[in-house]
Amino acid sequence: MFKTTVDYDKCIGDEECVNACPAEVYDFDEEAKHPIVARQEDCLGCETCVEVCTVGAITVEEV
Repeated sequence: MFKTTVDYDKCIGDEECVNACPAEVYDFDEEAKHPIVARQEDCLGCETCVEVCTVGAITVEEV
């Protein structure tokens, strides 16, 4: 199992992680203008979201 975390202080809300995630772990909160981890249990640990995040706002760790 993997834990995905978004650092909202760093996040620029470009939705790259939302669009890139093959497991559709993220939803985008239109009001807050940032991604939310909506389906944590579906995370594959592939770190695609980490790779596409240009500001380093996402971490994925095995738990």
